[in-house]
Amino acid sequence: MRPLTDSEKQERERAITQAATRVMAVRGFSAMTMEEVAREAGLAKGTLFLYYRKKEDLLLAVFAAMVEDLHSRLRRLASSGLPPGKLLEELVLALLNQFDRRRDITGYSGGMPLSGARREALKERFAANMQLIASILELCVSGGLLRLEDPLFAASALFGLCRGSNTYARAAGHRLPVEARARRVLEIFLNGTRKKT
Repeated sequence: MRPLTDSEKQERERAITQAATRVMAVRGFSAMTMEEVAREAGLAKGTLFLYYRKKEDLLLAVFAAMVEDLHSRLRRLASSGLPPGKLLEELVLALLNQFDRRRDITGYSGGMPLSGARREALKERFAANMQLIASILELCVSGGLLRLEDPLFAASALFGLCRGSNTYARAAGHRLPVEARARRVLEIFLNGTRKKT
């Protein structure tokens, strides 16, 4: 049997992380087994261990793939040259779509058994995304749409609004299309919730 090309290896890694995402969404990280992930990916367990030696390494790969996917989207958006209002709208849509595509595990929190370098690497990737969101918001400031004291704090608040919108979308009877949720998030982010007098 011939060795896999780099492209084939990357495709296999992507298939493994997608399989792990599906299994973790159903079973949770603690109950998930490497055997289940291998079966879901259509691989022998030994083949899976060639890519990820431990469950924790696989978990890091799943979350790193999510963070990297968002990073790519944010970079494209930051260099898009869109006018401020459209840029902010597209930012909110990008965040909401990211949460919707990964709805099965974006609610997963706590108990992540990552420690040391693995946790730090993931935190650094997440921090880079928050900086990118802040940079996009700064473009909106320079375009006259926003006035922000602390763009990174505003980025965190916007991220939280979008993530909270995902929780709302999960609730029974609250199946708003992403565009409708985007309008609501933008309204709260731009105007707050205080009654106008």
